[in-house]
Amino acid sequence: MATLFCGSVNAQSFDDYDTFEDGWFKVFVRHSSFKSTYTPNFSGYTVNLALKSDRYEPWGARVRYENPTIGDFLYAIVNLSKDVKNGTSTQQVYDDHAHGGGFLGWAQAYMNVVATDKILISPGITGGDYIFGNRYTTAKLGYNNQDPRGYYIAVGPAIMASYAVTDFLWVDAYVNYDITLGKTQDEVVDKDYPNPKFLTFGVDVYTDWLVFGGFRLNKIVDKGYNNDKSSRLDISVGVCF
Repeated sequence: MATLFCGSVNAQSFDDYDTFEDGWFKVFVRHSSFKSTYTPNFSGYTVNLALKSDRYEPWGARVRYENPTIGDFLYAIVNLSKDVKNGTSTQQVYDDHAHGGGFLGWAQAYMNVVATDKILISPGITGGDYIFGNRYTTAKLGYNNQDPRGYYIAVGPAIMASYAVTDFLWVDAYVNYDITLGKTQDEVVDKDYPNPKFLTFGVDVYTDWLVFGGFRLNKIVDKGYNNDKSSRLDISVGVCF
């Protein structure tokens, strides 16, 4: 009986999954938490969508794409609408701190360099754009923009590893390091301030029923004198189609 149980729990191969290469389109509910060294933290729920493509054979390509701006925009609209209804204001929260994607979104492309029955290791590249900014308030000067601030184009290395946990569940773990290539600013604070980088790591759990969940932590790497520690944590649950 124990042998039968172990056989049902342990997947023989990624090829055993009926949906590993299916479900390109993802729809999910997300809770996002934003933290910063200089501005108030805030969090809330939204919805978003993303794309993925998976192969399990050696040298097979794997792709991920999401534009977090879509969910962030919906989150802001809902909360600003509540402000109008209740006669309150959280506009300052959004003005003070921005940490997310831009028009392009975030994309990764990987290739399986290790492909066994239970493990895939897939290095690749990451790229996209970021909108980042902080500003603080003083009694004398009012609102003041603070570096690092701007719209950034970024590209860098990425790696994803997958493990077949059971005959119906597998896990993807990934790390991306986005190196900013350039930026535009609505107001230059210090033209010599170094451009930031963005480090992402996360874990997604997928099932053969096309239901999934996971988290992603994106942190700014600020080597300038402000040494901002801004981060966003996205926790998602959804389905694939």
